[in-house]
Formats: sequence, structure tokens, C-alpha cells
Amino acid sequence: MPLAALTAWQGMIDYGGLSAGKRVLIHGGAGGVGHFAIQIAKAKGAWVATTCAGEDIDFVRSLGADTAFDYKTEKFEDKLSDIDLVYDLIAGETQERSYQVLKHRGALISTLQEPDKAKALYKNLTIARYTTKPDARELAQIAALIEQGRIKPVIHAVYPLADVAKAEQVLDQGRVRGKIVLTLQDGLRA
Repeated sequence: MPLAALTAWQGMIDYGGLSAGKRVLIHGGAGGVGHFAIQIAKAKGAWVATTCAGEDIDFVRSLGADTAFDYKTEKFEDKLSDIDLVYDLIAGETQERSYQVLKHRGALISTLQEPDKAKALYKNLTIARYTTKPDARELAQIAALIEQGRIKPVIHAVYPLADVAKAEQVLDQGRVRGKIVLTLQDGLRA
């Protein structure tokens, strides 16, 4: 929980300037970071759209997404506009298409790929590709939201440490909602 939730927090709030009333598009909303991103954005008072696989639409809506797009069959850029923040957990052509929906002076923040500076300059966008940094103050704020029930970590599956290869295989298949947990011994979790 700490790394994934902190990654979402820093990307959207520290780099993306997320605040109440903003319109956010989160790519990869059903994943380990994405499921926290949706909940953090909603807790901060944002309107949230997300992309995910079709079978995950109900899941991301249950987390608070106001609208969701099946990335295999729908083009988010045909249905969205005036987005304040695109939080990109996918990269590639998904990031390329995201420039179309951003409003002037919006933000495109990615964990994977440096956004295009020339395209950002055209719309005066804030852009960043970042790496999460430890921050006890932010972790305390996330913990408070969890204690209030406003953020709920989702566990896809639990494996004993001896089955780490199997857990990695599940991750590689890309069908994970939330996080995979490894137990070290006697119920301790990593």
C-alpha cells in the first residue's frame, strides 16, 4: 500500500496540482496504482474518468470513477474534453492521444514516459515523468483517508513467498485489480 498509494498521491497532487473541482483522466484505473489514484482523486473532490479493460468497468466505478472507458473498444478522446489532469500509467499511444483532451494549462503526468515537450508547449501544459520519493507527511495523510474509509486498498490475491514466481506470472498477464500480496510467514505480509 505505501508505495502504490504514495505514487498516485505524488503524481496527481504534487506534480499534477490536483484539487477539488478538477477534471482528471486516469489511464490504467484498475491496477495497483490506478485504483488508489481514483480514490485519492475522489477524496480530494475531483471528477474522475478512467481507462481500463471492459471487464473492469464496474470495478473502477465502484471505486468512485464518474465515467470509465474500455481501452480496447472506446476512444476516450472522442468523448472527453477540458481535462485538467491526465495521470498516465500506460504510456505509448495512450499518452499521445491524451493531448487532445487536455485543456489549456492542464497537466500530463506519467510514471512511465516523459511527455512530449513540444506538444506541451502548444497548450502551455505542466508535464512530468517522475519517480516516487519517501514522504512520511504524505503517508500520514493517506493513512488518515484509509482510516476514514475514503480509500480502500484492494487485494487481488495473496501468495506465500515461496510462490513469488506464480505471483509474478499473474502480474505479467496484466489482469490484476489492485495489488498482489506476498505473505512472509504466519500471516505477515510484504
